[in-house]
Amino acid sequence: MPRLVVLMTLTMMANAVVGFAAPASPPILTIVAGSARFGSVEAAAGGEERVDWSTSESLDADACTESFGATELRRFLARALRRDEREIALTSAPTLPVAGDVIVLGSRRSNPLVASLVHGRAPTAPQSFRIVTHRRDGRRVFVIEGHDRAGTLYGGYAFLNAIGVRFDGLGNLGVTLPSAGVLPRDLGLEEAPAFTTRGFWAWEPRGNREFFLWMARNRMNLWTAAEPNPAFLKKLGIQLVAGGHTIQAEFLDPAEYFQAHPEWFGLRGGVRSANIKGEFGDNYCTSNHDATRELARNLVRSLASGRMRYADRVELWMLDGGAWCECEACRAQGSPSDRTVVVLRQVAAAIAEARRAGLLERNVEIGGAAYLETLPPPSAAHRAAASEQSSAEPAGMTSITAFPYYRCYAHALADTSCHEINHRLAPNVAAWARTSRETDLALGIGEYYNVSWFSSLPLVFPHVTADDIRWYRTLGARSFHYMHVPTRLWGTWALNHDVMAALLWRPSTDVDSLIAAFCQARYPTTARPMRAFLGDLELASANIFAVEHCIGALGRSGRAGRLAVRSFPVLPLQHLQLDARGNSRNRAPAWSEILAAMHRARLAIDEASRACADSAECQRIAEDERRFEYGELAFRLYDAIIRTALADHAGDDPGARRAFAPAEGLAPRLRKLVDVVQVASSHANATDGLAATHLVNTYEYFRARYGSEKK
Repeated sequence: MPRLVVLMTLTMMANAVVGFAAPASPPILTIVAGSARFGSVEAAAGGEERVDWSTSESLDADACTESFGATELRRFLARALRRDEREIALTSAPTLPVAGDVIVLGSRRSNPLVASLVHGRAPTAPQSFRIVTHRRDGRRVFVIEGHDRAGTLYGGYAFLNAIGVRFDGLGNLGVTLPSAGVLPRDLGLEEAPAFTTRGFWAWEPRGNREFFLWMARNRMNLWTAAEPNPAFLKKLGIQLVAGGHTIQAEFLDPAEYFQAHPEWFGLRGGVRSANIKGEFGDNYCTSNHDATRELARNLVRSLASGRMRYADRVELWMLDGGAWCECEACRAQGSPSDRTVVVLRQVAAAIAEARRAGLLERNVEIGGAAYLETLPPPSAAHRAAASEQSSAEPAGMTSITAFPYYRCYAHALADTSCHEINHRLAPNVAAWARTSRETDLALGIGEYYNVSWFSSLPLVFPHVTADDIRWYRTLGARSFHYMHVPTRLWGTWALNHDVMAALLWRPSTDVDSLIAAFCQARYPTTARPMRAFLGDLELASANIFAVEHCIGALGRSGRAGRLAVRSFPVLPLQHLQLDARGNSRNRAPAWSEILAAMHRARLAIDEASRACADSAECQRIAEDERRFEYGELAFRLYDAIIRTALADHAGDDPGARRAFAPAEGLAPRLRKLVDVVQVASSHANATDGLAATHLVNTYEYFRARYGSEKK
């Protein structure tokens, strides 16, 4: 009998495990999304490799992106509500569940349940969404309706934002949750982006999953087609861009064409030139229609089935600082800007023809660059001809991106008090905006928040970013990116990216409110000192262009660097002087003000480190401090070398020796910093922190003259 009792007990336990468990309680929330042919929301969410992303949008693409959005909602709602994920059900059923609150997401095309629950006009702008709340039998039914799959995804993240979930940084540390999350009683939102494309210009596969998820969660949608996993990026609603200054080398390679067609290439000094090497050299003969036709043919082939088969946009830029053809026909085309627009229209027309012929199954935008010699806009005659042509026969999707290169961040680009630097850039950007309005060229902006010579320093630009983005939008810009974005170890870069993403969606957002909300969420126990830290760091960052110009990081400066040249002023720009001046013309933080701000920033972040009472927050502050330490050491080295140069130029050898002394302790510390200066593109990275300062040669020159071994 005891043995029988034991066997019966074991059998009952087994039955309870394998088939006789008590029924699960109904879910507290059900999320409904269309799954198309995938069969389930979970399968659709992870099915990006089964979608053909090289063609136009499809129901499979809708299901993949929107089901992924449903899984994101479940994941973060569970965390915000402090519930188990299993209490939130996912379904693609065509009817509402019988109990519990419900979130229905999709478009009227992708999810028929959406069409049955909402009435009237659907969201009309690309990437737009609407959130409405219904009451059904004492429960809430939230409908997240997107104009398209990206709009649906963004609507899901907006729902999370509305209950206090924020995605301010990379990875788990970048996510902050409300202290007591609850579903809203009634939520109504309708939003559309101010800029259609918002993101980063890159040409190297240097992204990572955390970075791409941050992009999607903050409604950023532009990255490079060079990434090896385009399906994942497409699922996230990210548009892929290819091309750049290497277009001619890739699709009109002199090694392949010059011998048979020398007339296709630029005339330089009376001789046709095969000098096209990567991004540099002599531009091809833009007046030669056969050459442009061959370039376009090769480009279409790549877009259809080659390296660019997933690209949504191609940057057709002329060579970086390249020379232009001097033949009579090219001269007759006009300025470099006139010639650029001619090529853009011809290639866009070829792509449009390929679409009509069925050779290409998706829309592809062709973009040019207003940069250096093409920054001045096309001539009035060219604009008039282009306007007449575009109204008669649209050539295809074309755009021009204005790049305000060598710009000042102590002033907004449109600030007329910046006579020394920005005054030569802003009028050209505004003139290209007029060209855009007169023709079929859409206007974009390419910024330089981490231009190569900044080397991922802990720079903070929230207020000038806000002023600039608002101005760009009033000009009619619809696309915005910046190059050399760090993709890991952000530290202080998190604030720049948070502000930028918010303003590109809604430029009217108050920047101070954004900063306050960022600090309160990211640093809940140290918001006050961390906001002071970021404020002082912003002041120290503002005049960075003039600082980098002073130390010789840009431009030609001789073997030992600009500061070693006694015939050249140490502080050549009005923007940067040792001490503050009363003159408002070109007023920017003086070097003494920059150093004082860095000192205050150090005190503030040290205070925050001591006071921090939250483990995740402490990790965020530690990451901020690591990047700040690199900037702090770099600025201290700048100071030592600048003051050494001032004494050296004055013939004061003892003063130069005293000024140089701190540099010998700073250089080894900077050499030990490696990972923080290898987070961006190859152009903006460095082997170590000392190399990132662009002062290695100058440091060695002064060390030989004034170093400790010379005492």
